[in-house]
Amino acid sequence: MELKQIRAKKSIKFITLILTALMIAGVSAATYRYMYIDGSVIVGNPKIVWLTGSDAPSGTSIQGSTVTMNLPVEPGTPLNFTNCLYLKNNNATGSYTMDISVTTAVLAADFNKALIHVYSNSTGSWVFVDTLNMTTLDTSTGHTIGAGNYYRLSFEIYAKTTASGTYNFDVKVEYA
Repeated sequence: MELKQIRAKKSIKFITLILTALMIAGVSAATYRYMYIDGSVIVGNPKIVWLTGSDAPSGTSIQGSTVTMNLPVEPGTPLNFTNCLYLKNNNATGSYTMDISVTTAVLAADFNKALIHVYSNSTGSWVFVDTLNMTTLDTSTGHTIGAGNYYRLSFEIYAKTTASGTYNFDVKVEYA
């Protein structure tokens, strides 16, 4: 009988402890104040858009801000995709500053060259701007693209004779 009384006392203490904790939590919660945001997201036209060129490989697709393409090359044979991709400032009045970065590089040991050449037409003709090496995490910064102007990205790929398979790469264009 004493064992039942001890268990009953412990159970009553435990229940009292739980109820006290719930009351403290309830009192604490009652002191909150609230503030709200009534907002909306306005989806407009993209400021800079991708366009494919006449040398873009078949199957190249553009979905919003992402280009998906495969550059088919043969081992030991250099290949240039001269008019591959374009960036167009879709804005009629404003200019933007861009940084272009290779964020995933191809394996350097399997390529003699894997380059992205960047050109601008801000003067009315294509002017060389910079070259990015696709075998490193390379970055080209501070390029201004004026209203209605274009940048052209061409690819120069020269896989070694021992190269085979698929080599993934990623390029990021950041603009403000």
